[in-house]
Amino acid sequence: MRDEFKTKFKLYSGVAITAILFYFILLRFESVKIWFSGTISLLSPFIIGFVIAFLLDKPMMKLHALFEKAGLKKSSARTLAAILALILGILVVLAFFAILLPQLGESIVSLARQAPDLIKNFIASVERFIADNNIDMNLVVDTIFKNLESQLMEWGTAILSTSLPQVFQIGTQVTSTIINTLVGLVAGLYLMLEKENFMYGLKRVVYAIFNQDHADHLCRFSKISADIFNNFIIGKAIDSLIIGIITYIAMTIFQMPYALLLSVIVGVTNMIPVFGPFIGAIPGIFILTIMDWHLGLYFALMILAIQQFDGNILGPIILGDKLGLPSFAILFSVVVFGGLFGFLGMFIGVPIFAVIYTAVNEWVEYRLKKKNIEI
Repeated sequence: MRDEFKTKFKLYSGVAITAILFYFILLRFESVKIWFSGTISLLSPFIIGFVIAFLLDKPMMKLHALFEKAGLKKSSARTLAAILALILGILVVLAFFAILLPQLGESIVSLARQAPDLIKNFIASVERFIADNNIDMNLVVDTIFKNLESQLMEWGTAILSTSLPQVFQIGTQVTSTIINTLVGLVAGLYLMLEKENFMYGLKRVVYAIFNQDHADHLCRFSKISADIFNNFIIGKAIDSLIIGIITYIAMTIFQMPYALLLSVIVGVTNMIPVFGPFIGAIPGIFILTIMDWHLGLYFALMILAIQQFDGNILGPIILGDKLGLPSFAILFSVVVFGGLFGFLGMFIGVPIFAVIYTAVNEWVEYRLKKKNIEI
C-alpha cells in the first residue's frame, strides 16, 4: 500500500510540475523562443557535427568492419573508417553541387534574359483580360494607388534605414555559417571516433540517476527514437530524390522549359511532409504561367498527379508505417512545428512528434496493463 502511494505521489507530482512548467512556458513564450534560438545558434556547430555523425554512422561501421576483416587493429580501423566516411560524405555533396549548379546557373541566366519579354507578355495578357471583361481601370488605379505616395516614402525610408544593417548581417551570417560548418565537420569526426565512449558515458549517467528498470527503458527508447529519425530522414531523402527525377523526366517528355531548375525545387521541398509539394509547385506554376498559362496549368496537373503517386504508392513503399503516426498527427506536427520554427520545424516536426507519440502510447499501454484494463 505504501509503495502504491509513493508511486501515485511521484506520478501526480510529475504531472503537476510538468503542467506548471508548460503554463509558464506559454506565459513567457516569446522570451523562451528567443532563449531557445540563441542556445541553438550557440550550439549549432555541435548540432551540425551530431547530424553528420548520425548520417555517416552506418557507412562508417561498414567500413570499420571491412578494415577489421582486412587485419587492421580496432583503433586504426575506426580512425580510417571515420575519416573515409567523412571524406565520402563531403565528396557526395560536392559531386551533387558540381553536377547541378552549372545547369541550374544556365537555367537561371536564361530565365533572367527572358524576363523582360516574359513581363511584356504577361502585361499584354492582363491588358487583354481587362479589355475582354470591360474592367474600369480608373477605378482600379484609384483604389490601388490611393495614399501610395506617402506609403512609398515610408517604404523608401524603411529600406534605406535597414539595408546597410541587413547587408552587414548577411555577411556575418555567411561567415558564421562557413565557420560553423568547418567546426561541425571536426566535431562530427570526433563523435564518430569516440562514439562508444560517448554512449558509455551517457549510459553511466542514466543508470546513476534512474533505477535499472527505468534506465533500461530510457536506453531502449533512445534506440527507438534514433531509428525513427534515421528511417524518416533517409527514407524521405530517397523519396524526394525519386520525385525530383520523375518530375525532370516528365517535364523533359512534355518539353517544358527549366526542367532541371523546377525539378530540383520540387525535389528539395518534397522533404517537407504534407505542404512540401505545394510549396515546390508554386515557383514553377508562376514562372510557366508568365510564359504561357497553358504551361502553368499542365505543370500544376503534372505535379498533382506525381504527388498522388508519391502519397499513395511511392511514399508507403519507402517509408511504410515506420513512423507509426496517423495522418492527422502528421498534419498537426507540420502545422504546429512549422508555425513555431519555420521550414526547419516543418521538416523535423514529424519525427519529433513521432517520438513523443510513441512515448505517450507506450506509457498509456503500460498504465492500462498495470490496471488490468483492456480497451
